[in-house]
Amino acid sequence: MFSSTAKITWVSGEANIKTFHLPGTRHMKSFCSDCGSALPISQPEVGLLAVPAGSLDCQIDILPNAHICCSSRANWDEGLASIERIDGLPG
Repeated sequence: MFSSTAKITWVSGEANIKTFHLPGTRHMKSFCSDCGSALPISQPEVGLLAVPAGSLDCQIDILPNAHICCSSRANWDEGLASIERIDGLPG
């Protein structure tokens, strides 16, 4: 999820956040150094907050409004609506 107006305030655990920035690009990933979970990334210099939807522990009342980076998607990313859905891990 992306926002150009939202702000984030860390309640706890901010010292455990590690961020990787791919040199020469705008690509950044933040994660928890304890568990590896993907975390929000704030880039105020470009007016962007990126929040991995899976990092939220509440209901999200919005629906996706775009697919991004489609020109570089994997060749198998086509017709995925028809494949089996599993609620947990397989097996």
